[in-house]
Amino acid sequence: MSSSKTMAKKVLSVLSSAAMAASMLAFSPSMTAITANAADSGSYLFHDTFESGTDDWSARGSCTAATSSTAKYQGSKSLFLSGRTSAWNGGQKSLSSTTFVSGKSYAFSACFANLDGERSTEFKLTLQYNIGGTANYDKIAQTVAGRGEFVQLYNANYTIPEGATDLVLVVETTTDTCDFYVDEIIAAPAGTEIEGPVSAMIPRVGSGDVNLDGKINIADFIELKKGIRFGALVGEAAQNADVDQSGEIDEADAEMLRAYICGEINAFPKPTPKPGEHLSMADFTAKVQPTIVEKEPDSANRQKAGVTYGQIQKKSYYSTTCNRQKDVNILLPPNYDSSKKYPVMYIMHGYYEGIDRMLTKGNAEMHTREMIGNAIAEGAAKEMICVFPDVFSSPTLKSCTGMDETNNQAYDNFINDLTKDLMPYIEQNYSILTGKDNTAITGFSMGGRESLLIGMKKPDMFGYIGAICPAPGVNGSFNWSSDNQPYFLMITAGSDDKTVYDNPKTYHTNFERNGVPHIWHYVNGGYHGDNCIRAHLYNFFRIAFQN
Repeated sequence: MSSSKTMAKKVLSVLSSAAMAASMLAFSPSMTAITANAADSGSYLFHDTFESGTDDWSARGSCTAATSSTAKYQGSKSLFLSGRTSAWNGGQKSLSSTTFVSGKSYAFSACFANLDGERSTEFKLTLQYNIGGTANYDKIAQTVAGRGEFVQLYNANYTIPEGATDLVLVVETTTDTCDFYVDEIIAAPAGTEIEGPVSAMIPRVGSGDVNLDGKINIADFIELKKGIRFGALVGEAAQNADVDQSGEIDEADAEMLRAYICGEINAFPKPTPKPGEHLSMADFTAKVQPTIVEKEPDSANRQKAGVTYGQIQKKSYYSTTCNRQKDVNILLPPNYDSSKKYPVMYIMHGYYEGIDRMLTKGNAEMHTREMIGNAIAEGAAKEMICVFPDVFSSPTLKSCTGMDETNNQAYDNFINDLTKDLMPYIEQNYSILTGKDNTAITGFSMGGRESLLIGMKKPDMFGYIGAICPAPGVNGSFNWSSDNQPYFLMITAGSDDKTVYDNPKTYHTNFERNGVPHIWHYVNGGYHGDNCIRAHLYNFFRIAFQN
């Protein structure tokens, strides 16, 4: 047993004693989190902050690389490496041969953190390169960080080996396979001073952070014991003190917190809703954030042996909103059984498009049927009915005639067609579960605008809301009341969108400004079309109806 663990156990044992009550009230140690901005940023060769995406970083090996707001050193996001099965699995970025020259020296820095794995983790910053066709690996920097602590890996004068080609910068661990975060990855001319975290703990730790200082240590144990004795814990402090999620703050929480501080356990129980209850929008969003992937794996869109896929039904219904019959595609879950009831997801197309676009006919051939079938077969998604409507809803025009205000209003009118005509038709003709718990809506481009508009106006009807490259035009507040809000909101944007450009980010910024919990899903290389749609649906299928 390490000396630090032994000391922690001794201190906690003493503090647990009733005879030390007076000392508890007087003793309030603190650890100052020291952070500093890196110096001379104008000379950086690159500075990756992950605020708008993965900054050309990708997954290395069998893991996933995606941005996350759960832990960050600076700004609001970091790069999250999850699903690692080997220590070399991590993140990688190719380095330009014109910028980084073999035989020359450079400064490199990266800030790492491990939130959930072993008590401490040894991180490594590595250069992968080729010489004569043989792959080589060279350590740039390496150090150990405690759980929850951001630590800097920094080498002010690292020399790239002579003759090295195909340079790749790698973030990894030496032995652990835990998920981890990395932020503020910087390359600069040799000798550049790059300051990083000295003892920068992850803010908003949550469970166990009783004194709300962003760390979990003996000071929290003291506050918890004081709270048990005097009943002084309220608000977020009380929520964080209930580490065993029992609904009561008692000695069982103190014992669990002691075990965590001493390294006897590595995690607290995750918050789970009671039967008939749900996590709040903020808590559910935080729960699913680490599961988000930037792009779907290729295998998600392929038919697989032994997997049953759902049936596509082409139907029509009478729309009192449009005064005519309207077509709709219904994708049933595999082995649809009318004796069972299923949740429903509405998936909407964009301008000038129709009911096949999001299901079978996109920029190329869409494989939405295969994607949802595979997710259900894996147990990653609920069995559900997917509805692909004709969004254009004019009482005088059958189809879109131009991109103008008259046609815009016909798309915006879909909220009436959906709620007054299509949803009642689905309920009458299919075996479905109803209510916001069992109803999701998402859409692409103009369909994304409509999903946001409908979600804003009907939070009592739709629990899960998505928008893919959404068109502009939705104004107003998304500050739903705490007892009348959806469970989940997700916005997907592509870096190469030449149609709506940065408009999705405008929505994202507005949500952040107004404190609306949501997922900002940025697809590097994503255009206004299929690859953003697939990436969004892959995630959205797996999250809908899971709260």
